[in-house]
Amino acid sequence: MSDEALALLIGEVENGNQNCIDLLCNLALRNDDLGHKVEKLLFDLFSGKRSGSPDIDKKINQACLVLHQIANNDITKNNTEWKKLHAPSRLLYMAGSATTDLSKKIGTAHKIMGDQFAQTDQEQVGVENLWCGARMLSSDELAAATQGLVQESPLLSVNYPIGLIHPTTKENILSTQLLEKIAQSGLSHNEVFLVNTGDHW
Repeated sequence: MSDEALALLIGEVENGNQNCIDLLCNLALRNDDLGHKVEKLLFDLFSGKRSGSPDIDKKINQACLVLHQIANNDITKNNTEWKKLHAPSRLLYMAGSATTDLSKKIGTAHKIMGDQFAQTDQEQVGVENLWCGARMLSSDELAAATQGLVQESPLLSVNYPIGLIHPTTKENILSTQLLEKIAQSGLSHNEVFLVNTGDHW
């Protein structure tokens, strides 16, 4: 697909054209550069990172849900074209957000989350609340979201998110991390410590 054709298609998707949304969702199934690029673009529209028509998120997750239902009906054929809808992916997340059947939603959440480890009990994300708007970000999500800070500011060091107090030993993890940093580099950079205090980051 040419860049010009893709740009026209994206413009129609941003305006809420359902046929173009369906086409872009099908392209996002591809496991190549184009597929990954389109999947990210759809997710950016779905999440609001990129602007589109007011109901763009609902149109995208409904299109992903239809593909997910087709993929589940086709699972016995071991079709690799549906791989992104049977493993953790943005497409699977968007389809899961549109699922209304609780047991299917939990099954989808298990596929997305796998065996994630949380730094504290408070940030533990249960499969039943993966799509809850008020849930606390996990340490992995927060670490991924802050990666760009280091690229933008080379004199800034962003440490991996931690809980303030270790859940079993009760040691102050921040104090331990500071002492390790001082021993290693003498705190030569501006340091950012993302700390979960129990109720918030």
